[in-house]
Amino acid sequence: MKWPLLLCLVSLCATVVVAEEFESLSRDGVVYQVFRVDAADRASLDLVWKDAMGQPLGAFGGLVREMRARNRQILFATNAGIFEAGPKPCGLTISAGKELVPLNLKEGYGNFYLKPNGVFFLDDVVGPGVMETAEYAAASTKGLRPRIATQSGPLLLRNGKVHPVFDPQSKNLRQRSGVGVRASDGQIVFLMSNRDFAATRRVSFHQFASAFLHLGCKDALFLDGDISQFLLAPDMKTYPTENTNTFAGMFVVTKGQP
Repeated sequence: MKWPLLLCLVSLCATVVVAEEFESLSRDGVVYQVFRVDAADRASLDLVWKDAMGQPLGAFGGLVREMRARNRQILFATNAGIFEAGPKPCGLTISAGKELVPLNLKEGYGNFYLKPNGVFFLDDVVGPGVMETAEYAAASTKGLRPRIATQSGPLLLRNGKVHPVFDPQSKNLRQRSGVGVRASDGQIVFLMSNRDFAATRRVSFHQFASAFLHLGCKDALFLDGDISQFLLAPDMKTYPTENTNTFAGMFVVTKGQP
């Protein structure tokens, strides 16, 4: 087997090892892309929505422009939680410790409101986590102070249990992306059914949650569906800055001088 060449990219905080190609996982007839953020590299992970002028970045092109302006090299990026017109996140969005959109406790229709929904967060003291929305609301009153957070739905896993409405025999097969936390060491795991393999990217919610369990996660959150994309170490000088798919919040792993 030929292993992909690994590049060691060094920041002031930690060494982030990024492959030329995404890690691939084949399971139950579905091909996934995997990107992992180890505990030592958490400081390199951000969530952004707007530029310095307060305007939504809108897509990977806007994200690249903003990271250029910040003198940051993108190692990895992907869309965060479900959003509405604007583009504006449907629920809680925290960036650089600032709450940009409050927690959404409303009832509604669609994946975001398929209860229980939840929140992925990264508190630089507590670490990363995924909680059910009401559980997060209670924790935030008791000292939880995330640097970044996104709310989305449905919750895929909580304490190793699959969302109660997911049907193992479901024929609702779509491309899906999500984020989980590995129970053994707090590694953050981004997972997406691979859009480059049209015949093997469609997955049910139950299959998707089970893939996170296979990767050692007991807690995981659905991010979005067919629009989802991963971006790996683009050439910051030549990457197209026109819009690709529209996003609101985006996770980004970077290196460089702040």
